[in-house]
Amino acid sequence: MRETLVQMRYFGTYYYANIVHNILDDPMSYVRNLNDWHEGCEAELFLQPFPKISVLHDFTRFIIHALIYEVIDDIAIDKIVNSQRSQLWIDQALSHHEIHSQDFRHWLAEKSIPIEEVTEDHIYNYHGELGDTGKLDKLLTHLSNEVFFILFGNRALLANLNDYISLIVQCIEKINLAPKDQALLRKDGVPTRAHIPEWVRRAVFFRDRGMCAACNKDLSGLVTVNNPKHFDHIIPLANGGINDVTNIQLLCETCNLIKGRKPLTTSNKYEAWYT
Repeated sequence: MRETLVQMRYFGTYYYANIVHNILDDPMSYVRNLNDWHEGCEAELFLQPFPKISVLHDFTRFIIHALIYEVIDDIAIDKIVNSQRSQLWIDQALSHHEIHSQDFRHWLAEKSIPIEEVTEDHIYNYHGELGDTGKLDKLLTHLSNEVFFILFGNRALLANLNDYISLIVQCIEKINLAPKDQALLRKDGVPTRAHIPEWVRRAVFFRDRGMCAACNKDLSGLVTVNNPKHFDHIIPLANGGINDVTNIQLLCETCNLIKGRKPLTTSNKYEAWYT
């Protein structure tokens, strides 16, 4: 069961959020690397209806994991060797998120590796053991939850993410899926419509502040009861859109009917917190 509160510790959170934003702003420039995210597991990632771990969580986790290992190549070994106060980024992050673990220097001592003989391979092996113990997984969960909390409110970003995913989903053929997964596609490249759970409706309603994501009409029921709420796929299922909380927006009846006839871009206008 997922926690109902996200404890925001803000250790690199905005840095990672910015990286995710920039990649999704132009995903085709990164498509070769992004294939590693989903290749071979498209049905598990994109076709399961409304998982609590959304595609944005999973995408963010993939990006942060790649960046953590990318940092290893930039580590100045001599700084680690010559400064007792110098720490690996991973140790700083674990400590900041109160994930208790021995740090790299204690790991070296346990392995009887003299500090002056440290190599990049030792740092990779240390990260690998953090992965084996589950500490790295726990850190990635903390970081991806924080980034999700910031970016879930950005509907344009969510549209970009789901637009990229739709291109992949459109290429999935039922015959290539395991028998248990074939019902997840209505036909090749088109996911089967799934019931939108109440938790998704709540999340989207509060994210959109009870207002139509296209025209900003008040749908909260506080001003009028005659504006029915429609929970709509940002990228339509017919275009490879998926059943995921990141692909749902709140629309009024009028805008939902308009979208049925032509494409409708989600609004990037939000109610000001105060004026």
